[in-house]
Parts: sequence; C-alpha cells; structure tokens
Amino acid sequence: MNGMSSEPDRGPRCPGRILSRRDFLKCAAVAVALPAMLPVSTGPATGTAALPAPRALTSIGLCKRYEFVEVRRVLARVLRDLEDIGLLVKNKQVTVKTNLVNASGEDVAGVPLWLTVTIHPVVAQALASLLVDYGARRVVFCDQLPFRTPDEPAFAGYGFKLAEFNRVTRGRTQFVNTRNRGAFKTYATVRVPRGELATAWEVNRNYVDTDVLVSLTKLKSHVSAGITGGMKNLFGIPPSSLYGDDLGTQPDERAVGYRNGVMHNCTRRPLTSTETFTGKSVEGDHGYNVPRFIVDLAAAFPIHLVVIDGISTIQTAEGWWLGSLVSVTRPGLLIAGRNPVCTDAVAAAVMGFNPDAPDRTWPFVNGANQLALARRRGLGENRVANLEVAGVGLEAARFEFQPTFRRIGS
Repeated sequence: MNGMSSEPDRGPRCPGRILSRRDFLKCAAVAVALPAMLPVSTGPATGTAALPAPRALTSIGLCKRYEFVEVRRVLARVLRDLEDIGLLVKNKQVTVKTNLVNASGEDVAGVPLWLTVTIHPVVAQALASLLVDYGARRVVFCDQLPFRTPDEPAFAGYGFKLAEFNRVTRGRTQFVNTRNRGAFKTYATVRVPRGELATAWEVNRNYVDTDVLVSLTKLKSHVSAGITGGMKNLFGIPPSSLYGDDLGTQPDERAVGYRNGVMHNCTRRPLTSTETFTGKSVEGDHGYNVPRFIVDLAAAFPIHLVVIDGISTIQTAEGWWLGSLVSVTRPGLLIAGRNPVCTDAVAAAVMGFNPDAPDRTWPFVNGANQLALARRRGLGENRVANLEVAGVGLEAARFEFQPTFRRIGS
C-alpha cells in the first residue's frame, strides 16, 4: 500500500519521487530561470496546442450515512485503491483545502449546511485520521471564511470542532482561515503556467508552505462551472483582502467579502501588489470567466489528492441563496483520486453528465467546459473512454443529477 504505483501518470514528479508542493515551487523557479529548456509556454492557453493529458486512477465507494466508523472504513478502502497515499504524505505537512462556502448560519429548508452545500465534518475527520495513520506530520484544514473571529470558532460554525478532530488525529490537526495573510508577514505570489486570465495568484502562504495539497470538496452542480469538484474548490484560495467585493481602493486585512466582481463578472481588478490578470476576461460573462479562472488556479496549485463528499448534497444549483432552485439529494458516495481532472470527470459521469460535453451544453450550459479546458492545458484526462475507475465502478455509482439552470441571455 505504501509503495509506488505502477500507474505512469499521477501528476507532476521529480525523478524517483512524488513532487511535494515545496518541490513544485523550486521547479517553478527553475522554469522561470530556464524557459528555453521547458516545453511549456508561459503565454495564454488560447490558440496554443493542447498538451498531453496525464491520467490517474479514481476510486468510488458507497457510503449511505455520516457515521464516523463507516465513513472511515469506506474512505480507507477508496484511498487504498490509489496505492501510494503513504508515500505521498508520510512525514509531510498536508494542507486540506476544504469546501465550506461563504456563510455558516444558513440552511436549505431546515436541512443543515453540511448535509447540503459544505463538507460534512465527519468526512473531514475520517480523512484527517487516515492521513495521520499514513504518517502525515500535520493536517491543516484551510478555507476562506467570512469571519474576523479566531480560526477555531470560525470553523466551528460549520461543525468543525477542533477538539473532535484532534481526538482522532493524536493532536495533529490545525484550522486556518485564509481570508487574508493571517499569521504571515507577506503573501505568496504563485505563477500560473500558461495562464489565460491570470498570470499569478497572491495568496495566504499556507497554500505554499506545505508539502501536500488535498482538495476536499462536495459533489454539487454549479451555475458557472457546471459541476463543483476538486478544481472548483480552489476558487476559495484567493483571499478577500486582495480580491474581495468589500474592498475600496486599497487591500484590507479585515475584508470578508466574496470575489464576484473580480472573478465572476470581472468588473474590477484585484488589489494585488503587481498586475496579475491578463485582461482577457469577458465583463459580465461568469460562464466564460469562472471556468478559466478554475483552470488557472489548478495550474498554479497542483492538487495531490481529491476527496469528494457525495453522501448527501444538493442538485440543480450550488447553494441555499438560489432558493426554490435547490433540491437536496443523497447519492451515498465517496470519491477520491490523485489527478483532479480525472477525478472531477469521474464525478461528472457519476452525476449522469458527459465530462467532455461541448461548451454551453449540459452540465456546462452557461459557459465553458472547465474539464475540457484543463485537459487542453495538460492538467489531466476528462474523456470517459480514457478514465480509470476502481471501487464500485461508474455504473453502480451513477446517481443522475438534475443540471443547473440555463440563465436567460447566457
């Protein structure tokens, strides 16, 4: 279980070992210094030749309820299928980008947040305990939360209780709200290879000063992105303090706003220390902008592991703020994989969608197919015929979702 897998493509590697987040940044520095030696262009992806699409196994497990023992058992089997998790995390710091969204006091017609739009704390606890059993030195759960309170109570509103996590991880869990630079004196500036709408991201250093990046997300529809998966979850990385809707003309460490103006409708620029956006977004077209920002984030922040909570969720729309368009549903699934494009493509197929569907068709009805964009950027495979699936398999797991709505005028 702890040995190297025979699968040839499991994301970027340095010779003989899995590439950690810190190693990736060192390699990126070499890429900047020696561009002539590298086949990857630093220019926009539009109009350039598609890169080879790496593949990695995705595993699916059936899990019908949020009981810790059962969730941990199913998730352990799913991770075991991936073969090299021990090698990935042993003696490493693991940062888990968690899908918690921009409020914690809401519900869907009385159904709690973690049964609908956010990661259930039991799934997060089970994952953390397994990562520690695999040898992780520390597991840091991060997300941008709209609260100025200390990190621990901010996470508690989503059902994430630090004492409960530390009880199952032998005290190795930490929670960090990354809405600003936090405990660090500076932000990290992270280059985007072949960036289309962004050439770099300026972010809290927790996403950089780590060895392994995990995307822990919810299985959902999304009006702009078609589906929410491991890659869409990265949308919560850019901090409110530089990208938020509640900013004036200067960065603000107290900001808590969402990033609709900067990253959806693109009616304003981020307040980063240097110019990081290319200006190639389309003002007002969220279906054009959001999928491309997703891919620019995934290119800058390579995900080592995706875990998707599909036990209980919603369909048709992505959050309670869409009212009667939201429908609670219970697929009873846990999905995990080492390549985010492959894993998200499997998730889309499980939802009854074609992960390689043309732009502006279901489920990407309001814009571009983020999965196809990512494949053409060389981030991973999204075509069903080329996907490798373990566990219960696609047919046994299929739970067809109603797609999100088509916006008038889109």
